[in-house]
Amino acid sequence: MKNESYTETDLLPRLDRLPWSRWHWKVWVILAGGMFLEGLVLSLGGSTLGTVIKLFNLTKTEAVALTPAFLVGEMVGGIVLGSLADMHGRKLLFIVTMAIIAFGSLLSAASVDYGMLLASRIIAGFGIGGELGSAIAAMEEFSPVKVRGVSVGTGNGVMFDFGTFVAGFIGYFAISYLPVSYGWRIAFVSAVVLAALIFIARLDLPESIRYLLRRGKTKEAAKIVDGIEDEIRKSGKTIAPETKKIRIETNTGKIKAVQGFSIMFKKYKKRIVLSWILNITETWPYYAAFSVFPLIFVDIYHIKSAYIGLILAYVLGAGVLGVLFWSYMLDKIGRKPVITLTYIIAGIISVILGVYVHIFTFAIFIVVLAIMYFFTYAAAALLYPQIGEMFPTEARGSGLGAAIGFGRIGGIIGPFILLALLPSLYLVFAVTGIVLMIGGISEIVLGPELKGKSLEIASE
Repeated sequence: MKNESYTETDLLPRLDRLPWSRWHWKVWVILAGGMFLEGLVLSLGGSTLGTVIKLFNLTKTEAVALTPAFLVGEMVGGIVLGSLADMHGRKLLFIVTMAIIAFGSLLSAASVDYGMLLASRIIAGFGIGGELGSAIAAMEEFSPVKVRGVSVGTGNGVMFDFGTFVAGFIGYFAISYLPVSYGWRIAFVSAVVLAALIFIARLDLPESIRYLLRRGKTKEAAKIVDGIEDEIRKSGKTIAPETKKIRIETNTGKIKAVQGFSIMFKKYKKRIVLSWILNITETWPYYAAFSVFPLIFVDIYHIKSAYIGLILAYVLGAGVLGVLFWSYMLDKIGRKPVITLTYIIAGIISVILGVYVHIFTFAIFIVVLAIMYFFTYAAAALLYPQIGEMFPTEARGSGLGAAIGFGRIGGIIGPFILLALLPSLYLVFAVTGIVLMIGGISEIVLGPELKGKSLEIASE
């Protein structure tokens, strides 16, 4: 293509060798704040589900369908908006997605019937699908190479899971201490307020350096890197000596919407297949927590609907601790062993839970479930640092978006399959365990080890 050329630059090596600083914390908090919002918006659907079922007189199928509908929106949003992040930059997309999420959450709060609530969940899911592709790509590209695993892992996983944890408490207090008719609506309004605050904060973030260089905007990229270095030096931190230049490809012409997908399927077939398998096998148990588990609590253990959000908060809180620990291990022992261990151990615990669930009290059931999600949530979160590393700058948003999008198939079909199996808790957890172990095996067979590598080398 006539607009393709190459340039030599030291900007990316300079960015990679920076020490973690207050500037990095600022970027991390603002980007990860969006992922906290994603967890909040998703989990509010589960924590308010018992109340919504009663108010709208929903069948079990209609109730379970709310999460798959959310994931259909997320699937489309990941694919469409992820590719737009490669075309128009990370910043535009991670700002626009906040507006979409806020709009969808506002519609949820204002819903007057099941159809409106279903549509609102699809819209919110659409925004979240795009948010994951654009925000994770930006976080990958701003993180120093030595801490990229823990930075992206915690930014995506811990904050997303912390959002689900907080949603449990918001749902509990809103439903328990406010009138039933609008308590659940106030819960969704909390997401609208948070989205507005994040939207404003993101206006001040810079564009991705890697995206700017890819588009030939070297002066703009250099100004940002110089500013970051100046801020770090003023804080008293030492910056390593200057690094050598690297050669990167630039494209100043018009980018086609399918360019990222074209690059993926021509050069990265095994990696895109791996990303799909990992996503499908993690969304299955991940989203079961928000659609099927509330039904288990109410129908089998006869727990009051007001307590569902609180119980989920305990289980998902264990997941937050798991992501925090295993994110740290990504940069210590590597991506491949961490991803493999979390998937397979979670799968084994799920099978064990299925075998013995009939003799467990509810308290023991919740404890074992929390232990399972210590690994399950890590499996669900820590594949994203690896996925972002597997694809080049010009296809990173598309790669993440496609993985997120197609991977949601597991979350879409999983709840319906588990609902059909629900009379047998053994089958629910045994099948879920097998699905998780398939993900672990795929990482063993196809997973590349990218610990400590620059994004340019990792995506070769």
